[in-house]
Amino acid sequence: MYDLNDLQSFVMVMETENLTESARLLGVSKSTLSRRISHLEGIMGQPLLLRHANKMSANDAGRAFFPFAKKILDTAKQGKKTLEHLQDEVVGEVDVTVFSSFARSWFPNEVLSFLDKYPDASINVRTDSIFRHDMKSDVALWLGDIKETHLKTELLGNMSCGLYISNGFAKRYKRPETIRELEDLPWVNLHNLHMLSGELELRHSEQGMEMISIPRSRLASDQIGMQMEAIVSGNGVGILPDYMARRREKHHPGDLIRVFPEWLLPSLPMYLIYPYGHQPKRVQAFLQHIRDGAGDVLV
Repeated sequence: MYDLNDLQSFVMVMETENLTESARLLGVSKSTLSRRISHLEGIMGQPLLLRHANKMSANDAGRAFFPFAKKILDTAKQGKKTLEHLQDEVVGEVDVTVFSSFARSWFPNEVLSFLDKYPDASINVRTDSIFRHDMKSDVALWLGDIKETHLKTELLGNMSCGLYISNGFAKRYKRPETIRELEDLPWVNLHNLHMLSGELELRHSEQGMEMISIPRSRLASDQIGMQMEAIVSGNGVGILPDYMARRREKHHPGDLIRVFPEWLLPSLPMYLIYPYGHQPKRVQAFLQHIRDGAGDVLV
């Protein structure tokens, strides 16, 4: 493998044919310059220059190798400029892992608006419902508590959720008057964001905390969209992020009814996760774009 300093020294001597002048232009001593050329000749397995006191001139091997050495240096220089461009401009691909529940509604709109804003950028999105500590993505957007990780975790805020039923469900069943009556109703638990051991924690500003038992579902999904559709279809009481319910109400007024709004579920933390250290401009821009847009879904 060629050392770029060795190649630069060789090219400079070829162009000046003077050891002292070449050393001055490169900002190194004559002994360093001579050592670099000798090192290159050792790699090539033959002399490239003829020594004449303070002067060096090319032999046949040196003249043959000279255009290739210049091409290697030019390619390396162009590569450096390209990388510097990537650091300074929002250009290139951002690899993103997103919590599966965000694959619908809010997050896709944020991705599309980012691409509209930065036409030279692209995004590769993959979803997951389990946080992986060996994540190779540039950025992860996650919902829920995160165990210790070597990556940087930035808390964006908390997302609120509520209990919802459909208008059709309310007509078929007597609307519960106490939270204990919720235990006697059908439930939709396809996406168990708050479930631990079949129990749900609810808090009231005056009545304190209550735990209610909820039947487990034989169907599970990591897509919150399936949870919403099952609730809207009248299959039971279920938990939804409040921002999703607000969006549904905007486009389909009256589909969903929030029950016991005075009883609060634990809010869910939302995190941006990314490596420590300096990030390319495209990643910095994407992180800021998500920070700016997250206010639509956070309390």
